[in-house]
Amino acid sequence: MTNRFVAVVAFSALVLSALSLFVALGAVDDETPAASTAPAETPVQTDADDGRDAEVPTATEATGADSTTPATVPLVTAAPAVTAAEPAWPTASTVPDDSLPGTPAAFGPAEGTRLGVIGVNHDDWLNLREVPNGTVVATLLIRIGNSAAEGPSLLVQEPDAVGHVATLDIAGLIATGRTRDLATSTWHEIQAGPVVGWASSNFLAPLAPQAARDVTQQVVDAAGEVLETDTLTELAGLVVAQFASTADPQSRVRTVAPPSVFEGVAEVTIDVVGQPDDSVRGFRLAIAADAAGDWSAAAADGDIAADAGPYTLRSVSVTPLCYSHRGVSDDGRCN
Repeated sequence: MTNRFVAVVAFSALVLSALSLFVALGAVDDETPAASTAPAETPVQTDADDGRDAEVPTATEATGADSTTPATVPLVTAAPAVTAAEPAWPTASTVPDDSLPGTPAAFGPAEGTRLGVIGVNHDDWLNLREVPNGTVVATLLIRIGNSAAEGPSLLVQEPDAVGHVATLDIAGLIATGRTRDLATSTWHEIQAGPVVGWASSNFLAPLAPQAARDVTQQVVDAAGEVLETDTLTELAGLVVAQFASTADPQSRVRTVAPPSVFEGVAEVTIDVVGQPDDSVRGFRLAIAADAAGDWSAAAADGDIAADAGPYTLRSVSVTPLCYSHRGVSDDGRCN
């Protein structure tokens, strides 16, 4: 094992023992989030109050990285996925420019750009507002079903409504072409099914799930050996450490799909957002591991992240997260 890898493991263990990971924020405004009811040991998650509309915090909980720059990972393009056609939603009315707070932004997604929600925990949501930092008109929830038959999606729910008003493709938000700068934040206007509103640019990015790439061998090569740990939390932390930045900007890490296990294979999906790059904003990591323990019992009533171990890395798939004004090329790379 290399000195670098030893440092990563030691630092990851220190951080993971100090934090209560997988925080259930439960609130998406600038107020203090609800107390967590999640188990203490689950894959990588920071406990900072994001403020789903606010400027991204400058600090992030450490992910075990011992480098200020993420590893350069060569990527191989995957075959495009086929998705079902979405219904033609009517265009809702929008607030005129002269009634909006802030000023027009120099950079933003062009009209018609497809966007997805990034960097939001699976049990949290993103607010959609009538105007930048205004009244909430809807909430957006990520749904990525690890080991499930259904594909990933976004749920659109109106305030105080029972159930949701629309289910969209994971990149089913459509930019209207309007972006506004406030004093400390930038906002994009988007259409989310039947609802039009504004969301913080910190939590939106073009997504190309069909361009996810297998980087398993690169992760193993960087570690110097096949990764095996007692818990899925530790394993996820070692993988995330290869992609997270501890420089400016520091990465924020969010678990966008909770741990699941089926036939001895455990999976978790994690967003690492914040990179020292002007086109690549971050990475969505789909991590799979072979669970040597009693996975069926852990799936039924235990803690999947801890009770089915030890865990041996099986695969890592990466989807790049791009800045909204740069977009994604046909082969899935950030422009």
